[in-house]
Amino acid sequence: MKILFVQPNYPPTTGFIEHVALRLWTTPSITLQQLATITPNHHSVELLNEAFQKPDFSHNYDLVAISCCTPTAPRAYSIADEFRQRGSTIVLGGYHPSALPQEAKQHADSVVIGEAENVWPTVLHDVENKTLQPFYHSTIPADISHLPPLKQGIGEKALWTNRIEATRGCPLRCEFCSLSNVQIEWHVFRKKPIAHVLRDLQAIPQKLLLFCDASMTIDLEYTKTLFRAMKDLDKKFMCFGNAHLLTKDQEFLSLAQEAGCVMMNIGFESFDQTTMNAIGKGTNQVKEYKAVVKKVRDHGIAVNGQFIFGFDTDTVGIFRTTTEAINDLGVDAPSINILVPYPGTPLFNRLEDEGRILTKEWSQYSLDNVVFQPKQMSRDELLEGTHQVSKTFYSSSSILKRCLRSLTLGFSPAFLVTGQNLYARGFYRQISF
Repeated sequence: MKILFVQPNYPPTTGFIEHVALRLWTTPSITLQQLATITPNHHSVELLNEAFQKPDFSHNYDLVAISCCTPTAPRAYSIADEFRQRGSTIVLGGYHPSALPQEAKQHADSVVIGEAENVWPTVLHDVENKTLQPFYHSTIPADISHLPPLKQGIGEKALWTNRIEATRGCPLRCEFCSLSNVQIEWHVFRKKPIAHVLRDLQAIPQKLLLFCDASMTIDLEYTKTLFRAMKDLDKKFMCFGNAHLLTKDQEFLSLAQEAGCVMMNIGFESFDQTTMNAIGKGTNQVKEYKAVVKKVRDHGIAVNGQFIFGFDTDTVGIFRTTTEAINDLGVDAPSINILVPYPGTPLFNRLEDEGRILTKEWSQYSLDNVVFQPKQMSRDELLEGTHQVSKTFYSSSSILKRCLRSLTLGFSPAFLVTGQNLYARGFYRQISF
């Protein structure tokens, strides 16, 4: 069979500089790469990343597999409908179809619910034998320890960065996180053998990587062993870490730096401890934030701090206090977001039960819109307040100041800080104009 894997795109950015930043930060869908890798060799496979290449509907594909999250679901459905009209068999999967399989089925011949690795061979067999089922539900977490190294160069344009996975799942189960989908066992934490991760790293041609693991600090001993083994690979990478664990082990950050870590993505979320306790992330201790940032930066690693507005405990005063706190914190790249209740999460279900979901226009579920009724402010107050914070931190002078400051960390961290800030600026300009 001729198979096309499609990664739908978010709305385009606004200018040349933002397009350059997009090329820096856009990485392949590791899910689609994995499925293409385990597809038997007698099939012909292509992987299309719509950020760089639009689908050619005139091509004849036997099977089109599309993975999407909530904000890209409408685009995924549009692509699926067009290929389906032309005779291709359509399979949809990913976070959004897994949460709302009946909706996704309206645009597909079949929907994969949950992690696809377990069921993909069966899907291919059934397509070939014309016995395709409407739904395939992966009832157990995939065993990632036996996955082969990802195929490279299967149809995408060359990218500056690439993704790799060492672990999967997150046991914290924050109320708003897609990994907390109430139907799927995505929260179950699993680890690849260190030797397999090293094999995968050596197979990737790019020098700059993103560990797409939910957090590299869930199992510190495992990660430290991995970092020790990575010292001589000459890779630079970004990864995610939990604030409360980054400074608990004296060796961890030193080993991360030696392994090539140049940026740590940290979900601080809020400066209100009551909020952190309420959303199931009470392990984040607000009083420790500044010490965490300093310790990470002292090891030559830039900090991308992620912040969210719209929690039930937030009032209109949160925007001023957060702006002051971020300035005091000294992060290199602040990511300013509005809370999104993704379908399937405990947050979505709770807000739905409370009658507070304002729209199910999924393209609006993109971290920059208010799609629910806030508890202690109006929708407009949340939207405008967040935009004002974004305007403050994504102004040219603010970005320049952070980029110059990051030069003290070295070229690679400063390069990533510049790219992240420009990407965030492009995103902000896109939504504010």
